[in-house]
Amino acid sequence: MQTWAKRGLQTAFVTGGLLMLGTGIASAQENVDPDAAPPAVDVAASVPIKADQNKLATPVREVTVPKIDRTISTDRVTSVVPTRTAAPVANPLVRQTGERLQGTPLQNVVRGNTIQAHADVPINICGNAIAVLANTEASGDCVQHTHRDGTIVTDGAGQALAGNVVAVNHILPVQITGNAIAAGGNAETNTSAEQVSTTGGDITTSGDKGAISGNVVSEQGATPVQITGNGVGAAGIANANSTADTFASSEGDVITSGKNSSISGNAVPIPLAPLFEVNGNSAAGAGNSATDSTQTGAAYAGGKTITNGDPATLAGNIAEPALAGPITVDDNAAAAGGNAAAVSDTVNDSRAGDSKHTTGHGSTASGNVAGAPVSLPAAVGGNGASVVGNALTDHSNEANSTAGGDVFTVGDKSVLSGNIADVPPATAVDACGNGATLVGQAAGTCENDVKSVTSGYQGTTGNDSVGSGNIASTPLAAPAEVYGLAAAVGGQAAGSADEVKLVQSGGTPNTEDDRGTVSSNIVTAPTAVAPQVFAVTAGLVGNTTSDSANDTTVTAGDAPHATGKKSSASGNIVQVPTSTPAQVFADGVTLVGNNDTKGVNATDMTAGGDAITTGEAGSIAGNVVSAPVATGTQVLGWSVGGGSNVNSTATNDLSSVAGGDVNSNGDKGAVSGNLIGAQPAVLPVVPGNTVAAAGITNSDVVSATNVVSGDDSYSSAEDASVSGNLINVPANAFAGVYANAVAVAGNATTVTDKASYTQAGGETLTEGSGPLTARDMHVPVEAAAKLARIPVEVVGQATTLGTSDDTQLTGEDTDGTLRATQLKGLELPKGVDSLMKANEVPAFHGLDSKLPINQLPNPSDLTGLTGQLPTPALPGVAQERSSLPLNGGTGSITPNVQGLPLGQLLDAAKGLVPAGATGRSLPSLPVTAPALPLPVQLPALPTERSLPALPVDGPASLSGLSLNPTQGLAPKADERALPFDAPAIAMIDPANLFQTVTGSL
Repeated sequence: MQTWAKRGLQTAFVTGGLLMLGTGIASAQENVDPDAAPPAVDVAASVPIKADQNKLATPVREVTVPKIDRTISTDRVTSVVPTRTAAPVANPLVRQTGERLQGTPLQNVVRGNTIQAHADVPINICGNAIAVLANTEASGDCVQHTHRDGTIVTDGAGQALAGNVVAVNHILPVQITGNAIAAGGNAETNTSAEQVSTTGGDITTSGDKGAISGNVVSEQGATPVQITGNGVGAAGIANANSTADTFASSEGDVITSGKNSSISGNAVPIPLAPLFEVNGNSAAGAGNSATDSTQTGAAYAGGKTITNGDPATLAGNIAEPALAGPITVDDNAAAAGGNAAAVSDTVNDSRAGDSKHTTGHGSTASGNVAGAPVSLPAAVGGNGASVVGNALTDHSNEANSTAGGDVFTVGDKSVLSGNIADVPPATAVDACGNGATLVGQAAGTCENDVKSVTSGYQGTTGNDSVGSGNIASTPLAAPAEVYGLAAAVGGQAAGSADEVKLVQSGGTPNTEDDRGTVSSNIVTAPTAVAPQVFAVTAGLVGNTTSDSANDTTVTAGDAPHATGKKSSASGNIVQVPTSTPAQVFADGVTLVGNNDTKGVNATDMTAGGDAITTGEAGSIAGNVVSAPVATGTQVLGWSVGGGSNVNSTATNDLSSVAGGDVNSNGDKGAVSGNLIGAQPAVLPVVPGNTVAAAGITNSDVVSATNVVSGDDSYSSAEDASVSGNLINVPANAFAGVYANAVAVAGNATTVTDKASYTQAGGETLTEGSGPLTARDMHVPVEAAAKLARIPVEVVGQATTLGTSDDTQLTGEDTDGTLRATQLKGLELPKGVDSLMKANEVPAFHGLDSKLPINQLPNPSDLTGLTGQLPTPALPGVAQERSSLPLNGGTGSITPNVQGLPLGQLLDAAKGLVPAGATGRSLPSLPVTAPALPLPVQLPALPTERSLPALPVDGPASLSGLSLNPTQGLAPKADERALPFDAPAIAMIDPANLFQTVTGSL
């Protein structure tokens, strides 16, 4: 008896302790003042359980499981949590202590600080059937609603350590309905279920004119779990027909303030809204299973966050991690020595968090926002797998997932305030509509419509501030999936999927700064990536088919905008956007068997956008570093077969774009408005290849790809210093292996129509005045290699048909013709010194004899220069009457002018005149020059006496070079000079030489 008594007392103490730790023992009829201050501590947990209409059958008897409708709770002794409960009741100990402190100096010791923790786990188990060596049938209409209010209203204004809130409002509903399990018997269900579970509410407080007051940390969670409409047949027959709906929310805004305060009004909301579902699956082992289910789910958590931190210190800051996304395993079928079929329709919606508003005007370390919203919808649905059995599915899925929202803050006239840091990954993971079998039959069919979004617009300012209004953001948009696959070994498999997907991360970062220091800068690295494998089939002594379509939009970040007028180290942008698809689709491989695959792809990917800023009248302001990377990696339309028939059909439309225009302004600035860019665009294409070995393979591909990395760059720098300069390195690489056919004792045919466009960079333009200002250096790099339309026949027939239209546009190139590796379009900055040594002069295309140091060029060399000078051709040799004997005789000419051999000059001039030419018919010299002359080493500097006697008093040009003559070489008054409008070749000024020269290697 003593032992039983001790155990009874222990139970009583434990139970009493739980009740005391909760909100106390109270009846639902207890009067509660809604205007009363919240309790200092409110901790409660409840588990409402509802079980009804469940069946269990054994060889002995069939049992209807007893009904349960009760609540296990630490805060109330009731049978069920009411649909709308009264406000939570304060813990008796806390309440009594507060009453005793009334009228004493310690009556305000709590000061409105509140700790609230509510956790509710509603469980609904209804309409399930389990048969063991017997038969049973269950039907149910199952409804469960629960609610707990988590609203908090308190205040800490004008106080220290007051009005702070720590809150947890979490709801975790569990729905287990409409499942059928048969082991050596028959089990059948027909069930309709609804579960609605809500909690939360707004949290309102204030820390104005306070110290360490009005701060909020709040977890708001809605995480429903749904296990419905599943069927399992093990040496039996299971049939499940189910409709299930679950709704869970823990919503509420967080509203506080920290004006004129210190370490107040800060908010850390933590919204969580993932759904977990296992619905409509069918499994059969030496038996049969069939499911037909419809399920919907929704989870909402959190809300807006609004606070204020001006003027203040360490106040009004927000940090919000958030998680959203349904995670589902629905409508899959698996059979081992049996038959399994699953048909289902799923719709889910998940939302965590919302917009965030704060300000740090006139503050220190206030009004900053940090966000880490994550959207992660993941689904495994509509897949069929069998081993010596049959598995069939037909699945429809719609999922919407949103985490975070827009951000607004201000950092004007502040220090380290109004800054934004955002890490918002958005992804979607799917395995859908796949079929795989081993000596059986399997078919997976799926329609998938998914939307995954994180974060949004980010706006701030940093006017007249220090270290404020800056934005750092790393948007990531990354769908990853496999769907429409089919694999068979000794059987037949089919995969089919129709995919529509939108994955979007981040938004426009926008900041503004006038007269700031280290303010309103943007650093962003938007990443768009899409590893997708679909419509791929493989067979070994089997038959496979696939018919799948993909429509995917992937967006990471947006166009960054900043300003840095009259500022220092402000308004600068660093942008590194990448767009890198990695897709494998419409490929078939079979060894002994038949294979047909068809894939349709439409993918649009974008990372970042136009970068626009200004650094007018600023110092180290308005500069942009932009390094976009765009690729277009795809493997599509391959057919490979050995002793088999393989047909692959692919239609492809891909656009992959990273970055955009870059615009800035450095007028009246110092080290401002400079643009530095590297823009690689890479397109490896491998569509439409086919290989046949003792079989027949066919490939039919229509493909269009668009890969763009960066675009135009514009700046200016009037009356500036080291500003408005452009440095761009666009790199364009194309590599293609496509439309090839290999036949070994078989027939291989490919028909490929392919068009591709790759662009790296664009036009560059800058203008201005000042030292080391408005220079443009443009260094494009281009490479191309392809292996296309090559038939290889080894005792077989290989046929290649089709067309290709490939365009490369690199930098300011306007031709776009696909070509091999080539460096072109080099533009060197103005005023560059020491580009050539003192004893170097340029070399020219087409001149075998190089520069005429002691003689004029060979006429045959001059013809090779036609079209290379970017200015009009040299004027013709004078056609007026000349005293020079053009066609013979120089004896009457004094052979020396100022010590120079004029006779040699005239002999050389004779060689320029075609036979039979007269003084009136001299042609113009067809002399042009390359855009970029390469320096060549000369043996030694020419001396005055070794120079040819070119009469050079007037301005002149020769092959586009601006050259200063040796003084004193003017002809005598009675001599006529050849009308060259260029100075002689001496005293070369490299700075003038490269003033405006562009050209190619």
